[in-house]
Amino acid sequence: MSLLARPSAVAWFAALVPGACLLLGLAGWRYADRTLELCGLLLVAILLSAYKPRRGSVGEGDIMQPSFVAEFAALVMIGLPLALAVSAAGEIAHGLAQAPRRRRILDSCIHVATALIAMESAGAVFRAFGGIPGALAWPWHVLPTATAAAAYCIVRSTVVRFLVPLVRRRRAEADWSFRAARAWPAYALGATIGVAIAEVVAHGRWELLPAIAVPLYFAYHAYCGSLDRIEEEHRRREVIDSLIQGMAVVNSSGEVTLWSDVLERMVGRVRSQAIGRSFTEAMPALARTDLPQAIDEVLASGSPRIISRLTVTVGSAARLVDVRVLPVDGGATLLWLDVTASVRDDAAAERAGTRLALAAESANDGLWEWDLRTQDCFFSGRWKTIVGLNPDAPASHPTDWFARVHPDDLRSLKDAIRRHLAGDTKSLEHEHRLRHEDGSYRWVSCRGVAAPGAGGRPAKLAGALTYRLDGPIREGHAGLMDPLTGLANRTVFVERLGRRLTELKRRPDGDRFAVLYLDLDRFKVVNDSLGHMVGDELLCGVSRRLEECLRPADLLARLGGDEFAVLVSNLGSEAQANTVAFRIQEALKAPFAIGGREVFTTASIGIALSFSHYETPDEMMRDADTAMYHAKTSGKARHELFDADMHARVRDRLGLENDLRHAVSNNAFEVHYQPIVLLNTGMCVGFESLIRWQRNGEAVSPATFIPLAEELGLIESLGTWVLREACQTFARWQRRFPGRLDYITVNVSSRQLVHQNFLSVVEKAVADARLEPSQLRLEITETALMENPNGAAQLLRDLRDFGVKIYLDDFGTGYSSLSHLHRLPVDALKIDRSFVKSLLQVDRPAIVESILALAHTLNTNVVAEGIETDVQALELERLGCTHAQGYLFSKPLPIPAVEELLTRDRALGPKGRPAVAPEPAERGVFGVSGPLTWPEAAAGEAVAVVEAAAGMTRGLAKLRPAG
Repeated sequence: MSLLARPSAVAWFAALVPGACLLLGLAGWRYADRTLELCGLLLVAILLSAYKPRRGSVGEGDIMQPSFVAEFAALVMIGLPLALAVSAAGEIAHGLAQAPRRRRILDSCIHVATALIAMESAGAVFRAFGGIPGALAWPWHVLPTATAAAAYCIVRSTVVRFLVPLVRRRRAEADWSFRAARAWPAYALGATIGVAIAEVVAHGRWELLPAIAVPLYFAYHAYCGSLDRIEEEHRRREVIDSLIQGMAVVNSSGEVTLWSDVLERMVGRVRSQAIGRSFTEAMPALARTDLPQAIDEVLASGSPRIISRLTVTVGSAARLVDVRVLPVDGGATLLWLDVTASVRDDAAAERAGTRLALAAESANDGLWEWDLRTQDCFFSGRWKTIVGLNPDAPASHPTDWFARVHPDDLRSLKDAIRRHLAGDTKSLEHEHRLRHEDGSYRWVSCRGVAAPGAGGRPAKLAGALTYRLDGPIREGHAGLMDPLTGLANRTVFVERLGRRLTELKRRPDGDRFAVLYLDLDRFKVVNDSLGHMVGDELLCGVSRRLEECLRPADLLARLGGDEFAVLVSNLGSEAQANTVAFRIQEALKAPFAIGGREVFTTASIGIALSFSHYETPDEMMRDADTAMYHAKTSGKARHELFDADMHARVRDRLGLENDLRHAVSNNAFEVHYQPIVLLNTGMCVGFESLIRWQRNGEAVSPATFIPLAEELGLIESLGTWVLREACQTFARWQRRFPGRLDYITVNVSSRQLVHQNFLSVVEKAVADARLEPSQLRLEITETALMENPNGAAQLLRDLRDFGVKIYLDDFGTGYSSLSHLHRLPVDALKIDRSFVKSLLQVDRPAIVESILALAHTLNTNVVAEGIETDVQALELERLGCTHAQGYLFSKPLPIPAVEELLTRDRALGPKGRPAVAPEPAERGVFGVSGPLTWPEAAAGEAVAVVEAAAGMTRGLAKLRPAG
């Protein structure tokens, strides 16, 4: 409770209002008989409102004002109209008691209106439950009294906490109903006191006043203490909500006991949804994060924890928060800090710094910065590379630069710097020689500009250093030279070659010449692994060595990238051109010392001679480029001389590429299907799908167009088309010939395996065809798996989880996957046709037996390919192979032929032919000539069994781990 802030205003009001009531009573107004009671209650309400709770401001419906006692006494004693007058007087006195200009008129009007609405509601409820003013009948009067007090509390809290903010365009408090329930005991106490006063006045029981005064005094002080606690809680909440951090408190049981307004806005969860619940119930979206575990650990151990970069979704936006979990007495406090903006700013700064660093490192120029106050220098990696240093080499002082400047150029460089710092020049521009780590001096062009500091004096000098191999660039020559290497550029080379061709036409018996087209091998690997700066230095080093291989009359040019061209003059024969090529290859064998490391490279060289008839420089350079391409495809680090067959092959290849592109665009292919049979019955149980292509009426081998499709990047589209076509066709056969077929196999290339959406492509093909995933088998070669064993293993596991089965095609031809095979989810191994052919050899290897034994160990199936004879089929069946395919049973068939085969429903191969008496063989399976008698046949069979057992033993021995 506080003293009056404006005692004169309250005193005048306390005298004016009761005085006005007395005058009205003397004038004979309607309530003249209640004048004295009304005056007394008005005076009590005004005095109680003057000595208000410290925080008696608009918007506190959960705090009972002391004047409510007089208001409620007026309601039960003299009726609602006069109770409204008492209520209005009390609220007006409450406003007058405030400090000057502390409360605005609008707030006072809202406060008075709120009190009147609440009292009107209480009066209506009081009458509705049988309450009669001035006629108290105990204990039946308890119900209307209690309900009236509850109505007053609820209506006042609702108006103050919910409706008033909406009218004033503010956010309504979500826990207004909770606050109303918490305020009800105070209003019940005030109503009880008001009824007691009414009882004393109504019956004239003035002797009871001393007895009532003592409990009322203690009740009043208890009420004041409750107000102090509410005020303290409100002040604490204001302090908490004024922080930029959100705050939550959980008790030792893990239930939330405090949830600040800042936290409400931060995580989008209102207080009523959190208070009294466990943390995972309050924030279910964070149940799977580390935060609930951290809270449990803090409650158990009492040690603080910090959870960083926790993602919280509010609406459609995601926020990053740091949460500090601090132990407190009986629980834990959670401090939430929104770091979204700072993380975004840090990321932007990091990206900007990375971009600047990348720009500095990838720039052709070497960047430098000189702090004139501290004499510290920064030199970029490219600057160090220009002088032959490792990019990570220490260099941080101007002497690291000036000590390398040629003595003849040092004075002019320092003079240029001094003039620029004095303001005589707008920028620093100077060309001088720098000493390379190999001891040679190289021309560089230096440019820079000064940055002013405090007082306008230069504080920093920054700029760039550019490599100039052939000295200063003279006016008029910049467009004729390659800026990196200093060699002639493409324009100069084409113009010089054109002149030589024109001279050759005028003088056919003149000097002959040749064009050498060079492309560095593995240059992209150097760029990608060591960086563009090392790549640029390598190009410069190659240029210097190429210059040493040529004569003064020859011309060397850089065409672009890692491509160079040489115009070799005065040739007597083509052998001289080969000699130059050999000389170049020999010069490039030695490593290049770049940035403290050794870098190796070779070149593929194509040669075009002027002995052929060329009309334009482009034709001759085209043929030299063609020859270079053949050198690169033939193994690299070699040279080739152009001939007419090369041009024809290139032209045919271009035509084949164009036709293949059109065929892929138009799906101009056909899928044939080769039956897969059970060896013991000869019945067809599945098919392998094989693509076929007719180009201009002639069949093109898959061995020709499949690698070309991979090279051109067409294999993904082609493979997807084959997969969908095979699934759709097999699904039709399943419906037409139910119960006859088990599966269809489709070959998959290595390019398809590395495609990111290959799994979804397979899933869609199976779903569109309405197949069971287990009816599709994907055939993958060893080579495709070994390109990326770990990635392939994960993809195969995903395919297996989907239900597709995996066949390892051409198994044994690579011998590279045995160490990985136990980790790969493979359902069957396919024995290559080359091993099947070896079954008829006397000294055959034990590969087939080993594969069968390995498959048995790994619990996988085996399919043998390329079966062409009855003997091969019988031997494979004897060795335990169950499935096979090959020309013995059927060649790959188009769809009509397959459907005819399925309609016949007969065994294929030897099992499908009628039995005939065997003819004496000229030579048996194991090499025995002539007809066999019974002992010989038995001996031969025994030998066969022994050989098979020995072969399997040898095969398993090869697979046994070392040691």
